[in-house]
Amino acid sequence: MRSVVLVALAAAIGNMLQGWDNATIAGAVIYIKKEFHLEKEPKIEGLIVAMSLIGATMITTFSGPVSDRVGRRSMLILSSLLYFLSSIVMFWSPNVYVLLFARLLDGFGIGLAVTYYYT
Repeated sequence: MRSVVLVALAAAIGNMLQGWDNATIAGAVIYIKKEFHLEKEPKIEGLIVAMSLIGATMITTFSGPVSDRVGRRSMLILSSLLYFLSSIVMFWSPNVYVLLFARLLDGFGIGLAVTYYYT
């Protein structure tokens, strides 16, 4: 019973992270546009916002079978490492392309965390 509660808690935290990420990028995009001079690049602006969701969609398509093979705990550890690494890279990003890559990593981490597995 305890393990079920822990897995549910981990999945809930993953969903909270996805919501938090979507909410914060909506407010931060104003400053990102100024920093990277994206006033005339609405496609790049949209990609910055959507890249996390794209990454989450990509990773969840095969995360179930991988989780069955390596285990739920390993997947959650990998998820937290990806999320942490993406936050460091987003903080450091010298240009918009590194920021896009970091947002993709962010999506990978969140996608692993929100996937609920039965093993």
